[in-house]
Amino acid sequence: MTTKPAWPDTLLIEPIHDDSRGQATKSDLKHGSVEFSIASFNILAESYLTPRSHKNLPPSSADVVFDKALRRTLLCDTLEKLTKSFDILCLQELDHGLQDVVFERLENLGYSYVYAPRGGVPIRSSDVHMDDTAEMSMQVQNNSEENVRSDGCATFFCKKRWKCVKFRIVNFDDLADESRPLLEDSNEVLNKNDCTSSVLKKKKKSHSPISGIIASYKRRNTALVVELEHRIASRAKHVVVANAHLYWHPGYEYVKLSQAHYLVHKVKQFVDESAKVSQSPVMKTNDDQSDNRPIVLICGDMNSKPNSVVHQYFTQGQVDARLVAPWNFSYDEMQEQQELALQMEQLSINVNAPQDQTAISSSSCDVDIDQDPVVGVELECDSDGECSDEKQDDNQYICQDEANTSLANQDTTISQVNEQIFNDRSYTIQPTRYLLDVTLNKFSRWLRILGQDAVLETSDEEKLRTGQGIMLLFERCRNEKRNLITTSKTLLVRKDCPPGTYLVNPSTTESLEEALVNLLLLHGVTLYPDDFLSRCVVCNGAIIEVFDRAEQKAIFIEYGSPDLMEELDHVYKCSSCEQGYWWSSSPNSSASRVKDACTHLLKLCLRGGVKVEGQPEFFSHVDYEEERKKGRMAKMKNQSGTKYHHGAIEEVVGWLKTENLCSPFDLKSSYSTERDGTVDGELLPFTNVTSDFVGALDYIFFEKKRLQQLGRFAVPKSFTNLNVESEPNGHLLPNKYWPSDHLCIGAKFSLANSSNDDGNIQIASAFVPPGMPTHLSPQLGCNCGCIPKILSLFQMAELRKQAKLKTASEKLN
Repeated sequence: MTTKPAWPDTLLIEPIHDDSRGQATKSDLKHGSVEFSIASFNILAESYLTPRSHKNLPPSSADVVFDKALRRTLLCDTLEKLTKSFDILCLQELDHGLQDVVFERLENLGYSYVYAPRGGVPIRSSDVHMDDTAEMSMQVQNNSEENVRSDGCATFFCKKRWKCVKFRIVNFDDLADESRPLLEDSNEVLNKNDCTSSVLKKKKKSHSPISGIIASYKRRNTALVVELEHRIASRAKHVVVANAHLYWHPGYEYVKLSQAHYLVHKVKQFVDESAKVSQSPVMKTNDDQSDNRPIVLICGDMNSKPNSVVHQYFTQGQVDARLVAPWNFSYDEMQEQQELALQMEQLSINVNAPQDQTAISSSSCDVDIDQDPVVGVELECDSDGECSDEKQDDNQYICQDEANTSLANQDTTISQVNEQIFNDRSYTIQPTRYLLDVTLNKFSRWLRILGQDAVLETSDEEKLRTGQGIMLLFERCRNEKRNLITTSKTLLVRKDCPPGTYLVNPSTTESLEEALVNLLLLHGVTLYPDDFLSRCVVCNGAIIEVFDRAEQKAIFIEYGSPDLMEELDHVYKCSSCEQGYWWSSSPNSSASRVKDACTHLLKLCLRGGVKVEGQPEFFSHVDYEEERKKGRMAKMKNQSGTKYHHGAIEEVVGWLKTENLCSPFDLKSSYSTERDGTVDGELLPFTNVTSDFVGALDYIFFEKKRLQQLGRFAVPKSFTNLNVESEPNGHLLPNKYWPSDHLCIGAKFSLANSSNDDGNIQIASAFVPPGMPTHLSPQLGCNCGCIPKILSLFQMAELRKQAKLKTASEKLN
């Protein structure tokens, strides 16, 4: 028995066993393919690391973690270890305190970089050049130093293997822009005469009705998109790597989903630009579809758990965005804490118990079940930074089947924990409910007339709010899952104000009517006239019919109209305050006034474009189509003579009302698990571990039809694995062995030339005219032997061209 090594010293890329194609071998990977590896690592910004934020660490770890010099050394040493396995490193939370030491260490190891600080000016190594669009973006960024934040995303790449073709910065604060469309062409947006990015241009404060939603998108989160070209490949190989850090708060799922949707569409725009200018021969896929655009990988700290709506968006390609819209989704902090407690309980079993310290040998089949397998592929770099695809040893695959078998129980447990925690959460769209401040009594009555659930702030709650600053209406919104409607601009700037709060201008009746229509349109409310007048206009209770004659008589007597009992057959009351209601045809009666008000509101909504379904006899006198026509005519008149410019926030709100919000890419997570050929979860139970939170937040998503995954970084999957010395709280991160509260994740891929079922490489060449006989086309021969495996003139010319390019590249380097 020997002492178990610290897990950061044993992390390598673990080969993936695929029963459908057999174990990957050297011969499988050499023919017409290029291998590369990529890692994603939130390194934990110094500004976010304090004894208060990362409490309960063992003393021996705290001494290292909270000493800046020691932690910086540990971080740089860790990154140097990672360079032995990865030629592309995507880092998040690289801040000003760490950037100089990280840049210096990785540059010395042969890595170039592009760094995108939050809202600031991108920084790049000297060998990274910019195209015109990126340069203009930097000029705009320079005009807004106030937006610079301390951390950002950085992408490093081995410069012997890769060169940067171009890069873009994605500022997620653009989602809150009110002045210009969001997904228009970047070359039109970023020009020297009209730089109107919401992140970069200081604008006069305005108070939009959706100011609360607009403010919730201003988080200064950033993503970095880089196009890399492989230097060593015989044919040009381009990949686009998006490195992102999404907003963290679990109560703002709609913000994260919008950021994810914006990111993938900016990446799509980016790769489409690359495909247009590409002059390389088009690769033929097995389904005979041409595609010369770069291959896409999206990675980073997504701050989203497995099976969350953001995770589903990336992996399933579409989600119902309405489920997390702020007017439908209410964050349940209690449920979140219960789920977290369950996960930590499952993972904490025997975490501090003594364990077998058996070391794992790469040359035997003795695998400790509590230790992740270390068998794998390592990219070796020489002193000049040159990387090699050579494997360390031919025996590296020997024990893979046994390792997979011995870890089966552990992985099953992890899958069960994930399923128990995440799959029980169901998202359903419930009818929208409202809470209005005390100044909006008339507005609340209108909503109730239209059948909407709308309660009013009480006078006692208003006194506590204005006199003592106690926001009971915020608490009610959370507990009762209601949307706040207010006339107070000061409420919107409070930190705990519900994100979907709607601001109303009560100055005139016309402004209130406009606000009513806009509110219903914003929330996608469908009105059903059969439900009109079903709520008490006094208290919001349900109106029910009274059948008992004695009770009917009591109602008439209470309201001083006992004679009406003989005239009326239907009497109603509120189930809550017992307010009495009955219909009367008298023009001066309150019932007639209510009917007139209800008809007016119905016409108002029809003209405004609110969806209305059903027309009961009660409203037979209303011509629906005529009212809608009047609304369209009024809108055209208001817009005549002016060019209408809708802002980004309008597009974003439209996303949140979309039943099928779709991604343009078919992506797969590099740590996904499969059952019967179907992806059913994530392999890792966590990538972030502190005393307050445990969960999987970091991902590498790749185009599964265009890349072959060869391996994944084998990181710890249990607290036992994290706790090297079996000490109390020894599993918490960061610690003296690991510099961040996030684990590094990584994967290895093959950029293989597409082949047919026989394994022959097929390349569409510009030198082969249509209709040329098959035996003259540039291929590698025929399996049956009827065509000699002799290079054609075209192939020899291509080889000479490639040799010249390689020689020229070597001279430049």
